[in-house]
Amino acid sequence: MHFTSQPFALRALVAALALLFTTSVPALAGTPQPGSGPAKPSAQAPQSAIAQDMLPQLSALPRPTLPPFAQLDRLLADTPLLHVAQAMQQAALQNGQVLRSGTQEFTGQAQVQQRRIDAPPDNGNYAEWQLLLNRQIRLPSQAQADNRLADALTTSANAGLIGARQQLLTDVLAAWFAAQRAQAEAALAQQNLGLMQGQVQALQRRKALGDASMLELEQMQAEEARAQSALLLAQGLASSSRAALEARYPALAGDTTLSGQAGSTAQLALPDQPADALRALVEQNSATLARDRAALQQAQAKAGQATAARTPQPTVGAYVGSDRGGRERIIGLQFAMPFGGPARVSTERAALAEVEAAQWRLRDAQALALAEFQRLWATSQSQAAGAKAMDRAAQVQTQASARMLRAYQLGEAGISDWLLARRSALDAVRQALQSRFDAAQSAALLKLQAGLLFDASSSAAVMPAANPD
Repeated sequence: MHFTSQPFALRALVAALALLFTTSVPALAGTPQPGSGPAKPSAQAPQSAIAQDMLPQLSALPRPTLPPFAQLDRLLADTPLLHVAQAMQQAALQNGQVLRSGTQEFTGQAQVQQRRIDAPPDNGNYAEWQLLLNRQIRLPSQAQADNRLADALTTSANAGLIGARQQLLTDVLAAWFAAQRAQAEAALAQQNLGLMQGQVQALQRRKALGDASMLELEQMQAEEARAQSALLLAQGLASSSRAALEARYPALAGDTTLSGQAGSTAQLALPDQPADALRALVEQNSATLARDRAALQQAQAKAGQATAARTPQPTVGAYVGSDRGGRERIIGLQFAMPFGGPARVSTERAALAEVEAAQWRLRDAQALALAEFQRLWATSQSQAAGAKAMDRAAQVQTQASARMLRAYQLGEAGISDWLLARRSALDAVRQALQSRFDAAQSAALLKLQAGLLFDASSSAAVMPAANPD
């Protein structure tokens, strides 16, 4: 039958189909509609390409990174809490110097008097004076105890500085990853909206050609509106998270894209050390344990002071004087020593009790540190495995969405079925993105506790190792 003898409607349909297959439009443009017959997918559009066109790709979304080391250095240099800890460190050094030097000082005394003698032969008025210089003597055992306490004060101040740095870096990482996660979710929502807008435009062109129904267009427009709403929410969360990060840590405001330290993605993987080696590193670098060890050392030094103080410190001195108007000259030595009473014994016993309390606090802190390590280690492992599993789940869901799209193109499923499958795949991509940041944050916190997160390229960010002694 000759082509020109066909009805006008059939000729228009054939022309529309030819236009559709020769025009470069998104994959949805080839979707069949009721009454138009199934459309075969093009050989140049494999299923993976269709899936890539229909859904945002996880590989194209931002990945978690560490804050720039230079900005961390400035942050640590400008943080008030760090300045407080450094000032307390200087105070401890000066107090330690006081203990090493001793508070025993020379004391000078002067005495002037008038003597009146009424009986002869020495009757008369005489001017008399006396000068006295004395000093309390610190015993060698007491000097050693004071030196140990000075060392304990320095250790305690260093532990306070370590704790302030570690707490600050922990808070910075939490705020940084929250802002990065929110920004990545906003990027996902932006890509999704762009894809949906492209599909709506393609469907509008098809409807103008009579190849799509108003119901399908309305369903696609509703999906576009849902994507628009998700983008607005994600952008609001990203803006608030970033504003909170920059307000709390102004030094990080210079990284406008939150791209972080270049090449730091590999540092956010789980450490290679076995659990026992990591636990030893955590115990060595734990700020809490360093603080409790310093408290025990300080209590022991005070107990040593109390023990040494049971032997009182003597006072020795020398004096010169003039009596009877200079007729008599006096030169002498002075020695004084208090008798130790029961208060000194009670002071020593109280100091020993404080030592015992500090020992129990250290044991409790070690148990808590071990429990925290086990929790963080298990969480890091489970979240790393969960992130890999969510990546695979996102790939499977994306493939399922692509198959549903193919079925829709072949007329074997409706547009609602494909949109539902696509929504599930998008949720899987979002969950995989969130799992990626959760795993990175857990690994970063674990490495921070073990002193493995920062290297020598970041001088201020490197955590000084706590002294286990």
